[in-house]
Amino acid sequence: MMARFTLFLFSIFLAAILLGQPETGFHGFIITKNNYELTGSISLLQHTEQGSMVEYINDFGTPYFLHPSLIKGFVFYEGPQPYVYKSVAWKDKWLFLRVRYSGEHVRLLQTPEILTNYFLVNDRLVANTQKIFEFWVEDSNGRITPLQKNNFRKRMKQIMADSAPVLASKIGQKGYRFKDLLQIMDAYDKELAKGKWHL
Repeated sequence: MMARFTLFLFSIFLAAILLGQPETGFHGFIITKNNYELTGSISLLQHTEQGSMVEYINDFGTPYFLHPSLIKGFVFYEGPQPYVYKSVAWKDKWLFLRVRYSGEHVRLLQTPEILTNYFLVNDRLVANTQKIFEFWVEDSNGRITPLQKNNFRKRMKQIMADSAPVLASKIGQKGYRFKDLLQIMDAYDKELAKGKWHL
């Protein structure tokens, strides 16, 4: 099953390159399962409904297409700005999720914003891309909860109901809306840090 899935995503990567995706990458490194940092460049991050893969090119110029189950994550730099991605298992698939907020007790992760699906049209592989805004709340035990704009109020209230009820009651009000996610997560982490509640 895993081999078929990996082969499927590998073929998608090759198709993406043939369809004109950029081949140059950003300087960065991957984090191995035993916590080694291997420098190189991150050339292509592909996210489909089946999962994610990334193209990593080592310092010798050798490219590797890596599935999230093979590494802990990766980091690349666009100018001085670091972009941190971690490998996460969710149900029957693996994802690379970007770390948008990392506190002492909670993290906010984000799915790659571009979702690409491939279709065969007249024996040609055609790519269809769409922009998505999907976030995940990760607790200190590594459990993740998906969070989208259309379920934001309900889901955040559920997450915070027991551990931060006052903060939960503010969700949806001015300053506590979907666009304020980073500030909300910071406030939530501070509530959890008070010591009474720990995820």
